[in-house]
Amino acid sequence: MMHKAPGLSAGVVILPIYFLGAILIGWTARRHNRSANSYLSASHSLPLWIVTPAYLATNCGALEIIGISAMAAQYGVSAFHFYWIGAIPAMVFLSIWMMPVYRRSGVGSVPQYLEVRYGHNLRLLNACIFALTMLLLAGISLYAMAQTLRVLFEISFLTSILICAGVVLAYILPGGIRATIYNEVFQLIVMIAGIAPVALYSFRHGAVSFTRGQGFPSHLWAGLPLASDKAPFDAIGVVIGLGFVLSFGYWCTDFVQMQRAFTARTEIEARRVPLWAGFGKLLFSLLLVIPGLAAAHLLPELGSSRRFDQALPELMTVLYSPAMLGLGFTALAASLMSGLAANASAFSAIWTEDIYRAHLRRHESESHYVAIGRIAVCAAVIFGAMASYIDFLFGNLMEHVQLIFSIFGAPLWAVFLLGMTTRRYSERGAIVAYLGGAAIALLHLIAFSQKWIAYGSMMSANFHAAIYAFCTAMVLGLVVKPSSTSQPIRSEKELTFQWKGSWRDSKHALWPLAILLIASCVALNLLWR
Repeated sequence: MMHKAPGLSAGVVILPIYFLGAILIGWTARRHNRSANSYLSASHSLPLWIVTPAYLATNCGALEIIGISAMAAQYGVSAFHFYWIGAIPAMVFLSIWMMPVYRRSGVGSVPQYLEVRYGHNLRLLNACIFALTMLLLAGISLYAMAQTLRVLFEISFLTSILICAGVVLAYILPGGIRATIYNEVFQLIVMIAGIAPVALYSFRHGAVSFTRGQGFPSHLWAGLPLASDKAPFDAIGVVIGLGFVLSFGYWCTDFVQMQRAFTARTEIEARRVPLWAGFGKLLFSLLLVIPGLAAAHLLPELGSSRRFDQALPELMTVLYSPAMLGLGFTALAASLMSGLAANASAFSAIWTEDIYRAHLRRHESESHYVAIGRIAVCAAVIFGAMASYIDFLFGNLMEHVQLIFSIFGAPLWAVFLLGMTTRRYSERGAIVAYLGGAAIALLHLIAFSQKWIAYGSMMSANFHAAIYAFCTAMVLGLVVKPSSTSQPIRSEKELTFQWKGSWRDSKHALWPLAILLIASCVALNLLWR
C-alpha cells in the first residue's frame, strides 16, 4: 500500500525542478543587496501582495505542515485550537493596535523597539534570546525534513539534512532576505498545490467522522474540562495559555513574523498584512487538520512504530498516486525549507544588526555587514543541524515548539504589553521580568519532567507553563521600581497604544476586514463546537 522511492517514477522530477527554481529566485534577488538593510531586513520596501503571502508562508513552515497534522493525529480536532483561538484574535490585535505603535516608533525590528522603549541592555538580552530561539527552530525544520525524506526515500537523517541545508544556503547567501521572501511566496503556492489534494482525499475518506472511533475528542469545546491533570487539554490552558499568552506573544512579538510585516511600504499596508493572512490561516486549518484526522484512522501504527510527525508524509504514500506523491513531497519540502530559510535569515539579521553592529563594531562599511550576515547564515544552518537532534526527545514537533515559546515568548509578551500600556515600566523591571518569567517556565518543565506535577499531555503542560511565566513577568515588572534615570527615549504617544485613534481607521477597510475575519473564526468554532 505504501509508495516508496521506486514508485515515485516521473513524480520525483518535480522536486529537483523546485530546488532549481528556488535557487534561481535567490540569484535573481541578489542585485538589490547594495546595503546591509537591503540584504538583512528590506524594511519598508516591498508591496502588500508580496508581503502577505510571505508572512503567511513563514508561519506555515515545519511548524504547521508537519506539526499540526501530527497534533491532529495525536489529539484529534483539538488541533483546530492552534488556528482559531491560537492565531486569529492575536492577528486582529496586531493589525488594529500593535502595528501602529511599531510604525510610529520608526523601528525595523522587535529588539529595536525594546531599545527605544527601555534601553540598549534589554535590546541585547532580547537579541541573544531571539538568536538562540532561531537556531532551535531551524533545527526543527531540518528535523522535519529528515523525517519526510526517511518516509519517502529512506534517506538517512544526516544525508537529508545536508540536502536541505545546501539548497537553502544556495539561495539565501546571494539573495538575502529578499530571496527568502520571494521564495516564501513561491513556496506557499507549491504548498497549497501539494497539500490541498490530500485534504480533499481525506475528507472523501470520512476524516471528519474518524475521531469518533479513535477515542479522540470530536468537538472543540463540548466536554472540554475547565482544569484537568488527566485530559490532553483543559479550558484554562487553551483559552489563557494558548489563546492569549502564547498566541499574542507569537503573532505580536515574534522576530520572524514582524520582520516580514516591517517590509511593507506603508503603515496601512503593514496593518492589512495580518488580516489578509488570517484568512489564509483559516484555509490552512482545514488543509492540515483534516489529513491528520484521516492519518489516525488509516495509519494505526502512528504513536507506536511510527512517530506522529510522520503522519502527513505517510498518509501521502497511502492516498497519492506516484505522480501526485512527487508533488506532495515537493510541497512538504517547500514548507520545511521555508521554515529553515526564515529562521536562518532571521538569525543573520539579529546577529548582524542587533548584536554585532549595535554592540561590537558600530562603524564598518555596508559591504562588511553584508559579509557578516552571510557568515551568520552559514552558522545558523550548521548550529540548526546540530539542534535538530533534540527533537527526538519529543512526541511531536508542536510540543517542542510550544515549549520554546512558553519559556522565551511568554515573558516577552508581558514585557511588551506593560511597556505599551504604561511608562512606569522600566528597563530594570523589564529585564527582571523577562528572566524571572523564563526561570519559572524552566522550573515548571523540570517539575513536570520529574512528575512532581501532573498534566494530561506535554502540550497542556506547555500552556500552563506559559501562563505562569507571563504572570510572573507581569508581577515582577510592576514590583521592581524604576531608577530615577529610567525614561523612554521616545515620547509616550509614539511608544504606547492609542486606543481612540484605532477606531477611526474604518476608511482604510481595516475594521470591516477584522470583523469578517473574527466572524469567520467564530462560525468555524460553532460548527465544530
